Amino acid sequence: MIDHVNAIALTVRDVRKCAEFYRDKLGLKADMITEDEAYLTFGKKGAPVLAIIGAKGLAEELPAHRIRPAEPAFHRNYIAVFLENADEVYEKMRKNGVKFVHPPATRPNGQRYAFFEDPEGNLWEISHFPKA
Repeated sequence: MIDHVNAIALTVRDVRKCAEFYRDKLGLKADMITEDEAYLTFGKKGAPVLAIIGAKGLAEELPAHRIRPAEPAFHRNYIAVFLENADEVYEKMRKNGVKFVHPPATRPNGQRYAFFEDPEGNLWEISHFPKA
């Protein structure tokens, strides 16, 4: 059975642009960046790697009809991360040029959240549950 996550992989058209976004705007450490693929690490040792894979290259490994590299937009999924304080991180990221598509808000369960996107439109949710 699956016992851990090794990598989160995003399929994109412009690998370098996206990798630079994650490195320069979000502070991930770039382990490797090429035109076809990039691997970045989060701050904690043992955390999953963020793999950024070019759609054209992936379409050579998998059937192109599965990847659909010529379509104007990829199907949307998003990645959610929990933080100590999403509001503080929102302000820091916004000031660093990160484009938010939904400002901080509160869900009925009390969870604070906001959504941002990378240069290719991949969505990320940052959130936290305020301490009582």
